[in-house]
Amino acid sequence: MAYKSARRLREIASVLVRHGFYPLMERLRLARLVSIPLRFAGKRRKDRLTEPVRARLAMEELGPTFIKFGQILSTRPDVVPHEYIIEFLKLQDSVSPLPFDEMRKVIEAEFGRQVTDLFSSIDEAPVAAASIAQVHRAITRDGDEVVVKVKRPGIEEVINTDIAILRYMARLALKYIPESRLYDPMGMVEEFSRVIRREMDFSLEASYMERFRENFSGDPRVKVPKVHWDLTGRGVLTMERVRGIKVDQVKRLKEEGIDTESIAHLIADVFFKQVFEFGLFHGDLHSGNIFVLSKDSIALVDFGIVGRIGPEMKQDLADILIGIATQDIEATVKVYQRMGILPEAIDKTAFEMEYHDIILQYFGRPLKYVKIGELLLDYIRLAARHEIRLPRELLLFDKCIIELEGLARVLYPDVNILDESEPYARRLFVERMSPKSIAESALTTASDYKDLAAEFPSQAGRLMKKVLDDRLRIEFLHKGLEDFMGEVDRSSYRLSFAVIIAALIIGSSLVIAAEAAPKLLGVPALGVLGFVIASVLGFWLAVQILRSGKF
Repeated sequence: MAYKSARRLREIASVLVRHGFYPLMERLRLARLVSIPLRFAGKRRKDRLTEPVRARLAMEELGPTFIKFGQILSTRPDVVPHEYIIEFLKLQDSVSPLPFDEMRKVIEAEFGRQVTDLFSSIDEAPVAAASIAQVHRAITRDGDEVVVKVKRPGIEEVINTDIAILRYMARLALKYIPESRLYDPMGMVEEFSRVIRREMDFSLEASYMERFRENFSGDPRVKVPKVHWDLTGRGVLTMERVRGIKVDQVKRLKEEGIDTESIAHLIADVFFKQVFEFGLFHGDLHSGNIFVLSKDSIALVDFGIVGRIGPEMKQDLADILIGIATQDIEATVKVYQRMGILPEAIDKTAFEMEYHDIILQYFGRPLKYVKIGELLLDYIRLAARHEIRLPRELLLFDKCIIELEGLARVLYPDVNILDESEPYARRLFVERMSPKSIAESALTTASDYKDLAAEFPSQAGRLMKKVLDDRLRIEFLHKGLEDFMGEVDRSSYRLSFAVIIAALIIGSSLVIAAEAAPKLLGVPALGVLGFVIASVLGFWLAVQILRSGKF
């Protein structure tokens, strides 16, 4: 590991120990990186704060990568306990702003021109400063009011180093904490890596903005800021400035004469239109990303996180929402089976009973008290208990539903998100059952069978040729034996080392007994040297065994 990475790993281990996670560092074999006084304090530490709170504080101290990682974990109720999610949702991606001179260098390096050549004016004081970027207001040379999102210098190197360390820690967890396999630590790190790398590419975000702008071009209810492509690159994003009221500023909205109930219905309708019509939806529906422009229009900003829903998943989501609304347990279970996310070994009866209990718990009350977001959270936890792996897009959809419901109920407490989704879900259901859709589905299926029939003779011929030529090979995949094989290897090495030490001791004893020359202080020098080497090697072997914790 490079020097910078090793130093950063030591810093991470020290921060985690300082926040009461010494037992975890010990299990990961990272406690040795921490200073002895801090290690001693970590062993004896008694905390008043809960473990989730300490985890949040540690992430805040460790900086931007870990704050972002915590925010991503807050969207994974399938693997992260509820009390941790509550704390991780408090993680604020807000940092002290950098001097504008540093941001100026980024802008000029991106376009190879002076800032004064690009903008007629730009505010040096940022309107927002986050871990990845700062946002400044500006006016273009053509007189357009814009906001300029500028990537913080050096942030990619910092994040790349931290991601490499997270991968290393994930491998240690798989090696030394067997129960961590249930949570797929490597998969979580890789998912985080993909998300944050996409978020750091502002040209990709700009492309998504253009796509959303096209999707809503005929809908006066929704405004998406225009991208200034001549002032946009991978590290700088320049977009039209939006003037509006943040959607959660209810008092100000009412003072402006805006009906918050209609805005709540509008936001929900716009979200389900994105999902069920466009198959592309805004994946970060917190209040800072939605502005109210008038009594019947809103603006969407910040497209760093975007979800995609294919035609098949659209139909599946529609069926799930209809199944929940009609309390048809069997129908929704069949949908999950059709999606291929139920494991073969699942206890279907137990799963259906628990699912029925969840549905009954929520729908045994008046509809205005039903929180579809909490219902989905409970389902996600049920799925985790039954080892059901949910697709990432489905998890992102569930997360958006939770955010949408919370936001809509701030505006109008009696809103029912399930009712808002029903027109779109019903429309998809009807479309699927239409003669045209059935005919298209039958044609697709027939085409698949035709391709299978055409390919089968040649595939069967290749298989028989391998059998006749004795080239058919069957591979067996063993699972759960990795740790065992590793222990066998380590034991073999230690045994071999012990034999070498024993041979040195015996050989040295024979040399001393034979009083062979040359001699040192009257004792054969080769014998003394052999004993010294054997002692050093023996001491080293003992230390390694003690450190492993296995005697």
